[in-house]
Amino acid sequence: MALVPRLLRPSVIIRRNATYKGLLGGHKGWLAVGVVLRSKSFVKKTFGKQEEILTTEKLKKGQFLRIDAVAPPSRRQRRKAKRVRRRSTAAAKTASRAATSASKSAAKAA
Repeated sequence: MALVPRLLRPSVIIRRNATYKGLLGGHKGWLAVGVVLRSKSFVKKTFGKQEEILTTEKLKKGQFLRIDAVAPPSRRQRRKAKRVRRRSTAAAKTASRAATSASKSAAKAA
């Protein structure tokens, strides 16, 4: 199946008509179509997922690259991690309070 040339694709024709007839020509219907088409891509760029580059390396002859996808944690795993994090921060706060009070009592004794 042959590809349709870019200028003859329906999406390109509609976008072009929306620009020329709506924005420049003053036709309110085409202007609304243009706003809908442009806002869709704007929202997708603004709020869509963004790729994150972790590393870039050149491979030498004989080297290979392995890419693994890490499965996202389940809801249960996320909740458990949150509980563990909460407990560890609470323990750290308690330890720092105890150290502070011990240093204050040592300072008073001295």
